Amino acid sequence: MKKITGFLSLLIVVIAGNAQTQFITAGKIEYEKKFNIHKEIEDEHWLDNVKDKLPKFRTSLHNLYFKDGKTLYEKGTDTYVKIPFMGDDNSVDDIIYTDLKQGVFAKKQSVFDETFLISDSIRNIKWQMTNELRDIAGFECHKAVGKILDSVYIIAFYTDQITVSGGPLSYCNLPGMILGVAIPRSNLTFFATKVELTEPKPEKLVPPVAKKKVTYKAFTQTIQKAMTDGDWGSYGRKIVINALL
Repeated sequence: MKKITGFLSLLIVVIAGNAQTQFITAGKIEYEKKFNIHKEIEDEHWLDNVKDKLPKFRTSLHNLYFKDGKTLYEKGTDTYVKIPFMGDDNSVDDIIYTDLKQGVFAKKQSVFDETFLISDSIRNIKWQMTNELRDIAGFECHKAVGKILDSVYIIAFYTDQITVSGGPLSYCNLPGMILGVAIPRSNLTFFATKVELTEPKPEKLVPPVAKKKVTYKAFTQTIQKAMTDGDWGSYGRKIVINALL
């Protein structure tokens, strides 16, 4: 009898614990984007005399609004400052809309003083799940690894407590919201700093607009041709990769 009573008590505790789990379907996430300057220029020996005067990171904040399977990623509070010897980060002003139910995204992006609207199907990333866990912004997140552009690895951390399968930039289609992204080849990280449960207004979750509308493939060809025509070498390859992230 005592064993039965003990088992029932344990069962009640487990059920009560599960009942307290909240699954989030709408809100706003703030991400901190960090670009590791020291890592980026470690092979640029002409900068050896000024490396110690440069900050280690260039940082900017971005917001992701989400509801009903739709997300919008855009610049948040402006913390961006110009860094000596470094070009401007035009991607700070990118706006990315994703409709997860329809499987499409639209990205407003400026490259070479020209603004494009990239509109296409969500790209298919084959994610590999791992057993690694990490706490991000108070959420337990699972690690997954994917690959884009044949050789660029993406490390993502997602939480299944937020049921919308979106994330920063246009990374998505994991079993929950991506709260952290690391792109080692580009020395970039995006990690959530806070999650707000305020539902975004309908007008916030609409695609951006721009005059020059292209597919992802056409945009890729445009960027690659510009780099080839200008003979930009390895620096040009970096520009291509960063523009296509």
